[in-house]
Amino acid sequence: MPFYRHPRNFTPLSVAAEKKAIKNGLHHQIFTSRLDVYRGDWKSDLKEGKGSFFTITGKLYEGDWYKGFRHGFGTLSHRLDTGTFRLDYRGDWVRGKPEGIGVWYYENGDVYLGHWKKGHRHGYGKMWYADGTLYVGYWNKSLREGLGMFVQKNGNRYEGHWENNIKSGIGRFYHLHTGQMQEGCWVDDICVKSRMSDIIIRQFCDMPTPYPIPPEQLENPRKVLDESELWLKMKIGNIDKKLRYCIDQMW
Repeated sequence: MPFYRHPRNFTPLSVAAEKKAIKNGLHHQIFTSRLDVYRGDWKSDLKEGKGSFFTITGKLYEGDWYKGFRHGFGTLSHRLDTGTFRLDYRGDWVRGKPEGIGVWYYENGDVYLGHWKKGHRHGYGKMWYADGTLYVGYWNKSLREGLGMFVQKNGNRYEGHWENNIKSGIGRFYHLHTGQMQEGCWVDDICVKSRMSDIIIRQFCDMPTPYPIPPEQLENPRKVLDESELWLKMKIGNIDKKLRYCIDQMW
């Protein structure tokens, strides 16, 4: 009776080679088909852990990875013609896009510091513009929306509601050169109804008005305001206590 030997399990060479090619742990340098370069940690053939990724176009990301995505904390920069790198973004990432808190340095000189969502300025943040102006407030998909303050280069500022990147709703504008404050309603970036009053520092301004504005003597200003069709159409959103006090003093 011939001796029976159970055949050994045979693994095709292609399958064995594929298993050996799965990247895990630290790899010093991996090139893509378009000659992008990744240096860092891998897990189950996906970038995961700490690593840097330099693209053929000159973009450099250094930071955290998760399942092949930029995820966690990291920096994004690009290479200049001189060979040095200029920082673009530093902050949090979620699945390959800025999300969380971070700062972006734009090439035109603008700087944004605040919250991000899916690569857009979203939530509370501050924007320093290259022309010397400043915005502090809320954003929606990279547009100014909600309550915010915009400071002009000459020091004048607007505090109030924004919609689709323009002044829209209830707000107040400080004319710091003349020492006056304008409170009212804005529609499409234009103040359509307002009340002017002096501010406390009027006499210390550059060009103060020669005479103070006399107080308004309206018998029932709140009733006039409540019955105003323009007021009823305003979108004021969530109002903090200081802005609500400002609104209550109108007219």
